[in-house]
Amino acid sequence: MSGAYAEVFVSPLLQDALFGRCRHAELARLLPHLVEREFDVGTNIFIEGAVADTAYLLLQGSAELIFTGGSRATVGSSLCGEEAGAGLHTYIGSAIALTRVRALAIPREKLMALVESHPELRIDIQKLLLARSRGESLSPPAAAQGAAKTLDVGSWREVSGWSCAILLPALVLLFGSEWGLQRNAVMFLAVFAATVVMWVFNLVDEYVPGLFAVFAILVLGLAPPAQVLAGFASDGFFLAMSILGLGTVIVASGLSYRFLLWLLLRLPSHPFWQNLGLLATGFMLTPMVPSINGRVALVTPLMLDMLEILGFRPGGRAATRLAVTAFTGASLLSAIFLTSKSVNFVVFGLLSAQGQDQFQWLYWCFAALVAGGVMLATHLVAVSLFFRSEEVPRLSQRQVAAQLQLLGHMKGREWAALFGILVFMAGVATTTLHRIQPPWLALMILYALLLFGFLRKNEFKEKIDWPFLIYLAGLIGITGGFNAVGLDKWLASHLTGLGGFMRGNLDLFLLALFAVLFVVRLAVPISATIVIAATVFMPLAEVHGVNSWVIGMAILILGEMWFFPYQCSYYVQFREIAGRHGAYDEKAFLRYNALMNGVKLLALYASLPWWKWMGLL
Repeated sequence: MSGAYAEVFVSPLLQDALFGRCRHAELARLLPHLVEREFDVGTNIFIEGAVADTAYLLLQGSAELIFTGGSRATVGSSLCGEEAGAGLHTYIGSAIALTRVRALAIPREKLMALVESHPELRIDIQKLLLARSRGESLSPPAAAQGAAKTLDVGSWREVSGWSCAILLPALVLLFGSEWGLQRNAVMFLAVFAATVVMWVFNLVDEYVPGLFAVFAILVLGLAPPAQVLAGFASDGFFLAMSILGLGTVIVASGLSYRFLLWLLLRLPSHPFWQNLGLLATGFMLTPMVPSINGRVALVTPLMLDMLEILGFRPGGRAATRLAVTAFTGASLLSAIFLTSKSVNFVVFGLLSAQGQDQFQWLYWCFAALVAGGVMLATHLVAVSLFFRSEEVPRLSQRQVAAQLQLLGHMKGREWAALFGILVFMAGVATTTLHRIQPPWLALMILYALLLFGFLRKNEFKEKIDWPFLIYLAGLIGITGGFNAVGLDKWLASHLTGLGGFMRGNLDLFLLALFAVLFVVRLAVPISATIVIAATVFMPLAEVHGVNSWVIGMAILILGEMWFFPYQCSYYVQFREIAGRHGAYDEKAFLRYNALMNGVKLLALYASLPWWKWMGLL
């Protein structure tokens, strides 16, 4: 009996092109409300103008759909009466059985509940109804096969990845004691190896390996919980959460769209100037928002809006160039300004008292001028060559002006978002006066937005990228555990031999530093890499008579190089925002990023004569 029931009700749902994409739990809730119906030849299944209270999934036979105006369509083994799932109150056509028809009747309210949880399902149902009403032949999209095969189960990448995730930790446990490590350090390194493998092979979503590492470290008792869970209470976590909240209001209020229209109205209608305007926006935020993640959260929505206004093909060269520009604007010059990210202050704190007096904000920027100029100039040339496109922006100055006119005067939420930006930037600029650190300034602004209803509950729940925040907290927790088991000191002790190159051959030292940081960055997050390297090499520089700021700047620039997405938290964030819209070609993006890693080393070599002229070398 159960087999016959499954054959009648379950199999058709799973095999259907529309319902097959739904989760089995959702289909299980729908199942009790389905009723099997039969219609003889020539019988009306439903008639035009009647209340669209039922949709029908045809199991056997075929029916003819007749619409006003004479359009006709023949359907078989598919959904009809789509009006019940498309939000229409009445049928816009009639359905007549051409043969004896067996169908599953689906109540409107249950179908609508399913559609509400799958917006793409509503779109496909509406497209199908529109095509049929026009007499066009449009098949439903290919079935998702229960969504079970979308993960490419059994692929060589997945098999290799999980094999490495099992074997590599086992090898660490087997040979770790021979490396001079304590038991806790060996156990941590095994957990860390599994975590990195999951990131490298992209076996699961980016935030899952971090949670696994935190959980494993706590269960095994490898590090104090306060250090492992510090990421969820860190300055970086609250700053990122608050900036994401502010960014949500900026986008939802329409302020970002208004700014973009204003920008496009004043820029020449050419891709170079449009990209330059977006790049300049990121650069203006760099010294004022002390978090690359925060700047990415603010700039990426601007890029998506610009992509839509200009009409570039998603995934094309012009769109990818725009994505590269937005990301570069938010991240390229992060080492050039003292206030652009928190780890810069770690390097500043490792300078001598005299060095700290010398390298204040303006002199820091002046000393890094050549490095920043080389990276910027190379970016402008390379991006034009890499992403040369024949696409012409679909932009009309008159249309943009009309759009601005349609937006009218700024609304309350826009003023709130603008006020939040200005207060935050002014607060960061005057931190030395009021002594309130940027994370708590941002949190105060977020609280005000929530308190006065400018950031709504559903937006706070759905628009803020919580998986990214968990990923960020996991990275910070892993770094805390890394230091707690003494791996930072162990790694530092194995890098001290490079100090001899500093005074005698700085050129060779920079190349060696590039190689060391390249290897370390394969496993260690950006901030931890910079902190460890700066702690090791900046004191060595003082001992060998080399300006420690020069070494610190080299570490800041080279420490940010990355090749794989998991290595860079702010790229993961960027991909979460822009990638889900299919806005750019990720492979081309990553190839370009690999080129810019080499440019960073070139920028340091170009800076050596400048630093000699300044008397730093």
